[in-house]
Amino acid sequence: MRRSLLWLVLAGALLVAGCATQAQRQYQAITTGNKAIGDQMKACSAAVYNDAAAAPIRSHIPLDIREATLSELSDASFASPAEIDAINALYPTLKSCQRQGLDALLNTTPGFVPILTKAYSEGDDQTILLIQRKLTWGDYTKGRRDRFLALQVALQAEGQRVVSGLQQEHNAEMAQRQRAAEALSAWAQTQQLINATNRPVITNCNAFGNMVNCVSR
Repeated sequence: MRRSLLWLVLAGALLVAGCATQAQRQYQAITTGNKAIGDQMKACSAAVYNDAAAAPIRSHIPLDIREATLSELSDASFASPAEIDAINALYPTLKSCQRQGLDALLNTTPGFVPILTKAYSEGDDQTILLIQRKLTWGDYTKGRRDRFLALQVALQAEGQRVVSGLQQEHNAEMAQRQRAAEALSAWAQTQQLINATNRPVITNCNAFGNMVNCVSR
């Protein structure tokens, strides 16, 4: 019986310090999933940028907007007919990249989807102005930069909201585990007292001459 009680006490300890909580597993799945999605989206965008059809426009825009040069930001030229043809040819593939990323994010962080959708729509509006020759390449690149910076802030805020929610779920589960462990420990202590009360008393007596010495246990 003592061994059984020991296992119950150990089980209570494992409730608190045992396997990861549901929130921790979910956080790990989100982190792993979003990294894979991000890598896939970057690879897809890079493939579009490096496509032979993109040759006429690569001198105007960088792949990574964070690497835009002053020359690109101040480019006062308008899109030429060849450049407009390139934009139109690449647009369906670019939208396919975006759509794949959005579909994947629905399974990890759906809160990112409306943020990205809004940014993509704003980008489409700027692209329309570019091919209508109402926007210079420099202004188009500055618009991309500004959208990227705003997107970073919005995604970080949503990410913090998700993490905060998971932290609350983790704390709640840990508190529930703690209460369960305490209840199990209290039950084990009660059982130990009951067992001690019900344990039969054994008395051993030893005679030495006219004296008798008895010990009960």
